[in-house]
Amino acid sequence: MSTTAKWVLWITWLITFPAGLYMAFQLTPLPALDWRIVVSLILLAVISGYFPFKVDHSTIFIIHWINLAAFLTYGLFYELILMQIVLIPVLIKSRITLKTAYRYPLNSTMFMLISLLAGLVYRFTGVTTEDGFWPLMFAAGAYIFIHIFANHIYLYTFNRLIGNKYPFFSGDIRMDYISTMLSMPFGLALYYLLANIGSAATILLGVPFLAMTIILRLYNTSERVNNDLAKSAKIGHQLAERLNVTEVLDLFTSKLGELMPTDYTYILDVNTKEENMTLLRRIENGQVESNNLSPIRKGEGISGKVWETGEAKLYNKKTEWLEEMEGYIPSDIESIICVPIQRNKKTVAVLLAASKKKNAFGTHLIAILEILCSYLAIAMQNARNYQRNVKRSERCALTGLYNFRYFSEQLEKEFSSLEKGHLNALSLILLDIDHFKRVNDTYGHESGNDLLKELAGLLIETAGRDALIARYGGEEFVLLLSDKTKAQAEQLGEKIRLAVESHLFEIQHDLSTSREIIHVNLTVSIGVASSPEDTDSSKNLLRNADRALYIGAKQKGRNKVAVYSK
Repeated sequence: MSTTAKWVLWITWLITFPAGLYMAFQLTPLPALDWRIVVSLILLAVISGYFPFKVDHSTIFIIHWINLAAFLTYGLFYELILMQIVLIPVLIKSRITLKTAYRYPLNSTMFMLISLLAGLVYRFTGVTTEDGFWPLMFAAGAYIFIHIFANHIYLYTFNRLIGNKYPFFSGDIRMDYISTMLSMPFGLALYYLLANIGSAATILLGVPFLAMTIILRLYNTSERVNNDLAKSAKIGHQLAERLNVTEVLDLFTSKLGELMPTDYTYILDVNTKEENMTLLRRIENGQVESNNLSPIRKGEGISGKVWETGEAKLYNKKTEWLEEMEGYIPSDIESIICVPIQRNKKTVAVLLAASKKKNAFGTHLIAILEILCSYLAIAMQNARNYQRNVKRSERCALTGLYNFRYFSEQLEKEFSSLEKGHLNALSLILLDIDHFKRVNDTYGHESGNDLLKELAGLLIETAGRDALIARYGGEEFVLLLSDKTKAQAEQLGEKIRLAVESHLFEIQHDLSTSREIIHVNLTVSIGVASSPEDTDSSKNLLRNADRALYIGAKQKGRNKVAVYSK
């Protein structure tokens, strides 16, 4: 919040607060006070406000029933003073600082205006405490409802004005309405007991109510821990089934959102050689964003410190982490939880999750996330190993191109697509290096291997966007062109032939005494065939391209592109 906005809040409070007190006193002057009741209500309200509890992700303050009893017993002025007193320990518990001191006038003004509005609505009903239980029940319900509804409208409007866009009605707000309305009968009961037995009523009703609140807190925490443990185990099993790193990350981040209220999720990969971390996954407001943020060094910012220490960090609001943060972070973040992702007791990545809400993450989530992150580390390693093995099984170790086994599988798949009408044509280029044996005999086999690798790179550069390229065997290469006609394949073949002819290949002369670096020229012969124009068989497509290569190109002088003809 800007400094100007903070000053406006303080000035507004200095003007409205005395006026509100005066108005409340005029509406309901203080009657004769029983100081034991006065003090006991204050103590009960302060304790209730200081110990909220959570249901799911909703923080609930069950205090309006005490407001109601105070209002019915001593009127609007006393109820307004009571809420102002309760506000102080609530703000102390939330660790208010000089930077966030504006929250006092904000909340004080809100409580005062809401109390005035609720008091006026109660007065409008015309019901008094002498009218019997059911009329009083109706008026008390209206009083409680106005409290929660006005609070809802006030906070929603204020957040919209400062740029925080929240839904008007959410699960948290619904829970707040339900819990507040259900507390109303307790307020009426406390009022009647105060009228009959005095301050002892706060003990008779307040102590069991607070005890019930504490039990609910403990039970709810226990239930959350058990549920989250069960969810994390299930997620762990699902992660183990994924054999692709992208799928592992997609599943993890989606399930993380079900486990806790995250608005932002960042997974950073540790690079020990570079001594920094780079983004693997960046999700903001449910959308996967680019990983183009600057790398983070060890010890830098929150995630860098987690990497350095190997210990998780939890922050409940912005003021707790603001001084530690370095680099990029969205301005509307409040709560942050950051956990190391470890394998064999070494941090291999870091998870940082954040929420726009304060106190969004329970402390038990650290242990849950540490378990979940260990599943993630294992799943990612398994997926990487699998993908590495698949790549090895699909690729030629020398050139890095696809091997013939993988090429054959893809050829069958593409033929199937052709037969189903998904492709109009399927063409094939078979390429052979002219006089390659002479290269091996003159310069050595390792020099020949260097030449094959350089040619593979040239093929990728020339035709990589248009074809699946594989090493057919020895000095032969094959290119599969989906949805390309024979004429288009011939044009690409000619482009490749010219590129090879004009390229100067650099190799080491292994058979010379000095093993100097030399440059050599090469040419290639190319055969082209297509389906369904030439054949309706994948095996025959290869044979036809081979026939065109040897009869149409090799036997006619080499360094040519030949197309199959029946």
